Amino acid sequence: MEQVVLTSFADDKLVELADILYEKGYFGFRYDAKMYVSKIYDFIYSIPQQRRKQTKNKKYGAFYCSYKPNRHTHYFITFDTENDLYIIKNVINNHTKDYPAFIRGIK
Repeated sequence: MEQVVLTSFADDKLVELADILYEKGYFGFRYDAKMYVSKIYDFIYSIPQQRRKQTKNKKYGAFYCSYKPNRHTHYFITFDTENDLYIIKNVINNHTKDYPAFIRGIK
C-alpha cells in the first residue's frame, strides 16, 4: 500500500500559503483560504493514483504531478519515490518566477 509523506519544507509552504492567499486578498475569509489549501492536500494524498512526469532537475524531486484548481493557476508537486513511499519535496505554482527551474531545469 502506497504511503505519502510531506517533507517539513513542503508542509510549511502549504500552511503558509493559506495565510498568504488571505492576506493578499485572494479570499475574503481565512476559512476559504484554508479550504483551498485543504484541496491541495487532498490532491497530494492522491498522487499514487495520478499521472506523474519526470522532472528535468532531480534536485527538487525526480517526479512531479500537476494540480489545476482554476484556469489561472497550476500547482506542481515534486516528489521522489522509494518502493511504495512517495516523499513530497516541494509545492510550487506557475506564478512563481522560478518555477521553470524546478520542473524543466531551466535557469
